[in-house]
Amino acid sequence: MRESSRHGLPRRCAPRNDEGIIMNKKFIILISITILFFTFSGCKKNQKEYDANSIDLTLKQAEEAAMQTAPQKWHITNKRVCVLFGYDFNNPDVKEPLLAQLRENFGLAEDEGLIFPLIYPDDFKHGIRGYATDFAAILQEEDLDLAGIVLLGAPENTHTALAKNQDKWEQNVPYPVVALFPQDDVLGIESTCDIVVDKGQTAGLAGEIAPEESDGQIHPNAAEIIIETIKYIQLLDGAPSRSKDLQKHMEQMLAGFQFHHYTDPESGLQSINHFVLN
Repeated sequence: MRESSRHGLPRRCAPRNDEGIIMNKKFIILISITILFFTFSGCKKNQKEYDANSIDLTLKQAEEAAMQTAPQKWHITNKRVCVLFGYDFNNPDVKEPLLAQLRENFGLAEDEGLIFPLIYPDDFKHGIRGYATDFAAILQEEDLDLAGIVLLGAPENTHTALAKNQDKWEQNVPYPVVALFPQDDVLGIESTCDIVVDKGQTAGLAGEIAPEESDGQIHPNAAEIIIETIKYIQLLDGAPSRSKDLQKHMEQMLAGFQFHHYTDPESGLQSINHFVLN
């Protein structure tokens, strides 16, 4: 029933602005969509930038971790194996790559590693001349805790220094001394080293067997021989005895290499501790 006016006529309702309300709603919806669009676009852009940065960071961290976890072959030690770089081995083209391999496998003394390198004649010079006999004074330094000595291309009179070292220990040197491819006096080096290894023999004019003289070329497997020798020295408890057991020591030290006993060209006798690689 319509509400009547005072005069009995029906009261008319106030007109409603429906079209204006609808337009306002549409405008609000449009504004909301626009805001949402730009907000979503900005988040997506930021998300892409974040993802890109996170990937770069992840790769970098992985590379650093790989570098840090690379295994080190050697450990810090107070012990030292003295390696003398004599003839042929003191050539920079030979010495530097070999020192790098020794550093990698055992560490150098300067880094608290095992290897104490000496270069002839640079480390034995008085003025412009080098004296291998000074080797004895170095070996007797009190702060040098030696686990062994390896001579590479031992120069003349090296055996004299080793003899003085034997006198210090009353002929019982407590660590092994190995000469690889020496160029010192044969009898002298045999008497002052536990094991002597040569790279080959040639027949002399009279048919006798003599050590091959240096031609400036080192053995093609010299680096491997040196590394295996040092590894074996680490396994020894003191110097090996001068006996037939040295044959077994050689077989274990240089497994896979063929060798035979050195024969003295004058007496024809075989040396018990001097071996020649085939």
